[in-house]
Amino acid sequence: MKDVTTGELAELRQAFDLVDSNGDGWIESDEFRRLLQDLDRELSDDECLLAFEMTDDDGDGTISFEEFMAWWTGD
Repeated sequence: MKDVTTGELAELRQAFDLVDSNGDGWIESDEFRRLLQDLDRELSDDECLLAFEMTDDDGDGTISFEEFMAWWTGD
C-alpha cells in the first residue's frame, strides 16, 4: 500500500474533480485516461482499459474517487 500525504490527497482530489466533466463524482474511461495523463502516468490504450476495469470495483462503468484511491494506493 502506498502512503499518501494530506497534500497529495488534496492534489489527487483536485485532479479527479477537474476531469469529472459533469461533476457527478464519478469518472468514465475517457476521463480516467485524462486523469492518468494529468498525473504523468502514461499507459497504452490496452493498459488504460485494463486499469480502468480493475479500478471499477462494482462494474458499473464509472469510478468513484474512493475506487480510484484504492487503486492508486494499491489497497
